[in-house]
Amino acid sequence: MSTSTRITVVALAVIAGIAAGGRAASPQGPPPAGGPRLAVDFGAVLADGTPVEDLQPGEIEVRLNGRTRKVLALRRVSARQASAGPESPGAAAAVAPLPGPYATNEGAAAGRSFVLLVDELSLVAGRESLLRNSVEGLLPHLTPADRTLVLALPYGGVKAPFTSDPERIRQAMAALIGQGERGETGSGMAERTRTFLETLQAFLQGQAGRRTPLTVILFTAGLAAPRRDAPMALPPGRGELLVDHFKWIGESAGAARANVYLLQPADIKVSAEGWKETIGGRDYLGSDNPLEGIEHLAGVTKGVRLPLDAKGTASLDRVALESSGYYVADLEPESREVLGRSRPMDVRVTRPGATVRARPQITFETGRRSIGRVLEDVLLSGEPAGDLALRAAGFVVRESEDRLRAGVVVEPAGAAVPLAGATAVLFAPTGRIVARWTASDVARRPLLGAMTAPPGTYRLRVAAVDAAGRPGVVDQLLELRLVPVGPLSLGSLMIGVSRPEGVAPQLEFSAEPAAIASFEIYGGEAGLGLSATLELARQAEGPALLTLPLALSRAGEGRVVATATVPLGALAPGDYLLRGIIKLEDGSAGSVTRTLRKTASRPGA
Repeated sequence: MSTSTRITVVALAVIAGIAAGGRAASPQGPPPAGGPRLAVDFGAVLADGTPVEDLQPGEIEVRLNGRTRKVLALRRVSARQASAGPESPGAAAAVAPLPGPYATNEGAAAGRSFVLLVDELSLVAGRESLLRNSVEGLLPHLTPADRTLVLALPYGGVKAPFTSDPERIRQAMAALIGQGERGETGSGMAERTRTFLETLQAFLQGQAGRRTPLTVILFTAGLAAPRRDAPMALPPGRGELLVDHFKWIGESAGAARANVYLLQPADIKVSAEGWKETIGGRDYLGSDNPLEGIEHLAGVTKGVRLPLDAKGTASLDRVALESSGYYVADLEPESREVLGRSRPMDVRVTRPGATVRARPQITFETGRRSIGRVLEDVLLSGEPAGDLALRAAGFVVRESEDRLRAGVVVEPAGAAVPLAGATAVLFAPTGRIVARWTASDVARRPLLGAMTAPPGTYRLRVAAVDAAGRPGVVDQLLELRLVPVGPLSLGSLMIGVSRPEGVAPQLEFSAEPAAIASFEIYGGEAGLGLSATLELARQAEGPALLTLPLALSRAGEGRVVATATVPLGALAPGDYLLRGIIKLEDGSAGSVTRTLRKTASRPGA
């Protein structure tokens, strides 16, 4: 057995040991350090709604309770997909890029969460087309990572749960019917406004503690302003609407990180009557202007008012544009930081022509959550998490005749970043969790995990948190299947580097002189004639730049390991495809592939 083959077998045995003994382990490591993390998200847009993409920390000022707070870090989160990796030198624009060598949240498009919220009692039947037409301005801009909820309040409830399917959103909007009352009195408008605000508050409270913004698009044909609905000498009337009803919405929106857009029909009929109670107790009922309540709601949420008209899509075109990117500022905590309570927030930018989109209030989580709780919340929430830049890759080996092992390699993008916990799950297409792994020793490098499951297509979701409490999560589609070649089957191609204790799987290369590629071959009888080669190419279907023989070594009953050493020194930075090819004497052939990424060496590395 060659040295390279021996250490490859050691690496595969390590994966087997993790699968057998590491599944039930709990996260270890220090609790999040440095006190509470104060993260403030906000948008910055130009007059036409285009997001500002290059703000610097020196251009922003954040105030909490009127006090300017020091900005420790500023990062931009984009809903647009960034480049997947180094561009191949000389590659033609028409050539399809190679699949990524790993899943990552670095530069990945962050999925947005939209709520299409209809104030159903304000809209009279026959005007629903205004809503449906306007939504067509949003749907073309949605990405597969975006999720949209369709909700009717106060009584209709959820018409479509969070989904990325545009057709399902269309169907939910088509099913909405206005329940508004023609000839509504001022008292009636105030009463239904109070009911609507109470249910809106309950919905927002259910979204409290989110880590990412929630874009709430509220369709309403009018809301009442605060009113007492009775003379001062008498108890309040049925249409009493307090200022606090609006104030509570502002607090709840801050806790839910909700950015509010209010869409109203452009032809709302406004009464010219004002509100002025006389000394004799007359004219006490208040204003019947349906715009005043919309103005109040916009004020407490810093919401943006946009028109609904026959032109249809323009307003939500703008919402889609403005929500396509935002900033997250980490603030320096004070010695006795107030947590769990709403407080005023003001974000300003000095960039000429830029307008801030930020809520006027914010609530920070109370106390410290355990590492396990943070991981569980991030893993199952469905929200993106990019505070910790993370990379992960899955691979497949056989465990038994009817079960396979899904291996996973996890690493923070910064090699020196200490992890406090890491976990991964396999989701079936139905959303059911099929298997789970939790790291028992997060200091290990590389960090390897494994789970067993029947063959199938799964979503591999990996979450990790660093010692400062910052979470990261990545998703990857994983085909848990072996590749058939006549009587044989092939496991995933793995790439790593040689270490004294064995082969260490590695996701990215730079100054390493060589990489070791290997995969397992299952089945077949002793003496079966075959040829085994490894090719390195620049394109998926392109010619081989390098062809190497694969060394075969029996590693157990019905299991052979194929290994080759790939020289990296002369390769230019970029992505390359490794193809492990097996050909049998009867002409049967099959291959397994994986992308190798080489980056430019960093000074001092």
